[in-house]
Amino acid sequence: MNATLKDIAPCQKELKVEVPLATVEAEFEVVYRELKKKAHVPGFRVGFAPRDLLEKHHGSKAKEEVLRRLIAHSLQEALSSQGKLDLVGRPQVTEVHFDPKEPLTYLAQLEVAPQVPLGRYKKLALTRHKIQVSEEEVSQVLTRLQDQQAQLKPVLEPRATQEGDFLLVDLSEASPGKSPVKRQDVVIHLDLKKNPDGAFKTLVGMIPGEKRQVKLEKGLLVTVNLKQIKAKEVSPLDDSFAKAVGSFETLQALKEAIAKGLEQEAQGSQQMALQAQVSQQLLQGWAFEVPPSLVASQARRLLKEQALELMGQGIPASQVQERAQVLTEQAKLEALKQVKLFFILRSVAEQEQVSATQEQVEARIEALAKRLNTSPEEVRKDLESRDLLEDLIWSITRAKVLDLIIQEAELLT
Repeated sequence: MNATLKDIAPCQKELKVEVPLATVEAEFEVVYRELKKKAHVPGFRVGFAPRDLLEKHHGSKAKEEVLRRLIAHSLQEALSSQGKLDLVGRPQVTEVHFDPKEPLTYLAQLEVAPQVPLGRYKKLALTRHKIQVSEEEVSQVLTRLQDQQAQLKPVLEPRATQEGDFLLVDLSEASPGKSPVKRQDVVIHLDLKKNPDGAFKTLVGMIPGEKRQVKLEKGLLVTVNLKQIKAKEVSPLDDSFAKAVGSFETLQALKEAIAKGLEQEAQGSQQMALQAQVSQQLLQGWAFEVPPSLVASQARRLLKEQALELMGQGIPASQVQERAQVLTEQAKLEALKQVKLFFILRSVAEQEQVSATQEQVEARIEALAKRLNTSPEEVRKDLESRDLLEDLIWSITRAKVLDLIIQEAELLT
């Protein structure tokens, strides 16, 4: 077998393979011996048909099988003969010339990982913002907790509805050409900030027992029958509230726990900001080409995620489609950055001999198992079946590399 490798573009190579005629003929012999044992030929018992009739009745099938085997075996041998090739994806076989009486020749298009020239990653200048948890931030969390713990209580004194009330109503919805739809005991929050000029404003000033009609879009007419006015009753901030929220003995203990949680969140945000600065500086300081197929596949994934996110925000699919060109270009740019950063961090990991330890991998799997309420064995089995175990290992390695770069950086405050 002859194999010749040549560069055709950055990260792209072309492997020309020629399989000798003797090898082709030998493979045909093997395939026809196998066919003879099971192939049906008119006028002969299985296993007794001559070669010429096997070729006549099963020649196409034999040729396909020979070609498949020859390419599989020769390609693997040809790749091995070229030394260590850091392949990206699978080789694409093209320009196949196959005749039973001639040598087999074909081309294999290869993509390989880039040769990353080691750039600067030590002593980067990073800005680290100070972590300060203010009393106002703690108070905002307490207010949210109060709101979550609040109860709706009927308003006993006679009065009309006003902004902020909760209305217990029965509804009758009538659309043109459709039968009315009735709903009972619906609670409406009169939040005029979210609906300043719409239907909610129409419901201000009602008294229990009163009915009002509200016109909505597309001719929808809603009859609102007010049954009861309710208001949110908020518990006072005291030790009893702290105990009800999370079994804290005192309000002060709750405040300290909130402050600690906010500090941990701030530390996480601070670390993410530092990682973003590292990524930006690495991308600006390292110059090399990356495999086009990786960028394309990553761009497709990002584009799909962006489309799903927009539709999840309530944007119609038609509008998402109208923005397809812009989204596609954005996805390509972001994909290029992500692929390039992967190879940079992989290069640093190799240079610094950083990798995920077995203990760290097992700890991550156990954490996933606990979150999913299953066993670590099931999580590992699932990751392996979906080819995601290597992704998990890389996520650990990636975090360790970024941490190393940050630790060796010059941190400015």
